Amino acid sequence: MTDVNTGPYEMSRPDLAEARESLHRLYGAGTEQLWSDLLRGAQLTGRETTPAALERVIAAMLAADPVTALCGRSLAIRAATFVRLSAVHDLIRERERDLDAPVAVPGGGPG
Repeated sequence: MTDVNTGPYEMSRPDLAEARESLHRLYGAGTEQLWSDLLRGAQLTGRETTPAALERVIAAMLAADPVTALCGRSLAIRAATFVRLSAVHDLIRERERDLDAPVAVPGGGPG
């Protein structure tokens, strides 16, 4: 997870680091073996940074034990929320730019 939230509404997109940290909060010292198993199941190295990599590890989490699956579901909700809020934020900013743009008056000009 990034330290500085520069996304819309001061949110950041969840990533593999956040997924691992979430598991660490649940399992403590037992996280390393679980994380390795999840990465292997998702065919990831753990160094990926793409949204697709997060989706793959979430899928692996959802297929695991119920507690890990619940953690995965939480991450899936956060990721989906980030995508939707980003889209809305972009639409709002675009509309604000449109409203702030000077409007040409038809037939106007020196006369």
